[in-house]
Amino acid sequence: MRLVPLLLSAALVGLARPGAAQVRPARPATGKLPWDLAPSVPWTAGDCGAPQAMPVATPEAGPLRVRVTLDGALRITNGRGLILLRTGLPGRPLRLWRSAGRILDWRGPVRFPMESPLTRGIGGLPVGAADFRPSLTGLLWILCDDEKVLTVVHPVTARLCYLPLPGGSHFQLYFFPDRLEVRQQVTGARPTEECWSLPWLSLLPQLVQLGLENPANRPSGTALLPFPKS
Repeated sequence: MRLVPLLLSAALVGLARPGAAQVRPARPATGKLPWDLAPSVPWTAGDCGAPQAMPVATPEAGPLRVRVTLDGALRITNGRGLILLRTGLPGRPLRLWRSAGRILDWRGPVRFPMESPLTRGIGGLPVGAADFRPSLTGLLWILCDDEKVLTVVHPVTARLCYLPLPGGSHFQLYFFPDRLEVRQQVTGARPTEECWSLPWLSLLPQLVQLGLENPANRPSGTALLPFPKS
């Protein structure tokens, strides 16, 4: 008869275990979409930085797989095939970058490692370093056709945030050692280029949130071991 309570406990634990997938609601209770609630960031208009070629990302290994589809769906799965995050993007993806500005070919799943500098906490970030870009390793940046926000994804924690962009269109992103720069081409009799910059240090609150552990990534217990050791 002891087998019945044991099986019942196992069933209850199975119902209570955290879901493997973190599915974000398409529209919160406020009636606004998540990217509409993103706090503003301090873009500064100014001169463009020196021209630089953005490198193309080479294939990387890792158990995490990120898939972005043409219709604007984002999904992150781990090495066991469990869905860690499944959500919709603000629009259809136009361009993707990984880490500190490597242009990404996203026609298929993109692999990421299981750890990144952000998982070590703010104390591990080189706040006073001349080049902040190594701290951005492991991030995914997505620009959609709405061009109102920039979606930043941290596959390791299956978290994301939205950075409102300055008004404009046909943006190009450039990742400089101390800042993120957004440019747009202005057509006319004399075509010009407008630029806005955003210091990396101003994004520390967003980066800290991206680095927080996601409960969905924690190993779940069983009836015999309800509290896993790791």
